[in-house]
Amino acid sequence: MTDAASLSVLIAEDEVLVSMFLADVVEDAGLRVAGVARTVEDAIAKAHANPPDLALLDMNLKGGSGIEVARALAVYGTAILFISGDSGLDRDPAVQAIGPAAVLEKPCMPDRLIAVLQKVAADVTAAGAS
Repeated sequence: MTDAASLSVLIAEDEVLVSMFLADVVEDAGLRVAGVARTVEDAIAKAHANPPDLALLDMNLKGGSGIEVARALAVYGTAILFISGDSGLDRDPAVQAIGPAAVLEKPCMPDRLIAVLQKVAADVTAAGAS
């Protein structure tokens, strides 16, 4: 059985301060930060080196889109959480095709992000137990 505290989260965010904030929130949610990437290329490389259980992906990364990272993570069954300043992202056909566990709009309050992370982690844990 997988323990939620052992779940790893890859953060792909090109803004340094935002990525630091997200890392703190991931840890506050009781999860482990597997790595922080600022570019599509770095995110995919980190994911292949150490496949994460969850990925918190900004849509607008240096070198491309969070969608590219999500597609690369599909082979690992990683739960995808998109976070972006773009409103209406959940209605984007490319996002819908990924089937993310959650789509959040920036700015996102820490308590809301923690609740979403914990719910997705619980879902991943439950899926691993079955």
